[in-house]
Amino acid sequence: MRRIWMPFTALLFATSVQGAELPCTVPDDLALHDLVLPAVKRSVAEGALPVLVLGGAAMAGAAAGDAAATLPAQLETDLAAALPGVRVRVVNKAVPRATADAALPRIPKLIAETGARLVIWATGAREAATGGDLEPFVSALEDGIEAARAAGADVILVDMQYAPSLALIANYEPFRTALIDIAAVHEIPILLRYEMMRAWNDGGILDLDVREPEARRQVARRLYACLAAALAGPIAAAAR
Repeated sequence: MRRIWMPFTALLFATSVQGAELPCTVPDDLALHDLVLPAVKRSVAEGALPVLVLGGAAMAGAAAGDAAATLPAQLETDLAAALPGVRVRVVNKAVPRATADAALPRIPKLIAETGARLVIWATGAREAATGGDLEPFVSALEDGIEAARAAGADVILVDMQYAPSLALIANYEPFRTALIDIAAVHEIPILLRYEMMRAWNDGGILDLDVREPEARRQVARRLYACLAAALAGPIAAAAR
């Protein structure tokens, strides 16, 4: 995917690098704009927004060292602040090493259990890391989108994480391309997490290959806060 650098427009989160305060921002061409989320809008009009999060280890959030610092937890906080008077609940059902195929049968059941009107689904990393076949991934992803919509929920896709070391060992590109293409075909939003993280790493905002355990926890927490903000603002705007 070709990167087109445009002015940074969305100030999301401040993080400290070597004593300097640097903004965690999203290039305008990577930010979510003008989302159309009809199920979310109807649900918010009724005073509630139940959200279901699916994905793997990054969405599960163990790297943060605290359940309150995971991406789903911070997303709940951000959405509640952006939608005063609305009962926001973000249910984290991410499972480490999850594949799209394994998530597929869980989707209708979890939507029924949670009443979710928005499914945020991060997928593709496990298949890419293990050299999985692209065709079954695409089929499971499309079936999952259809299942979520049939159950009355909107969908936002999230592509895989970026770190310089990961980029050297996993062939993410075919799966990222498939995610982006499927999102376009089904007219659903996709959070381009991979490119956002690469921009933050390359810009010196987050060191995504830091090794010291406590530093890794702090980077994970800041990263999840940045990504939660990148989701919450556009979702809240679509809900109003």
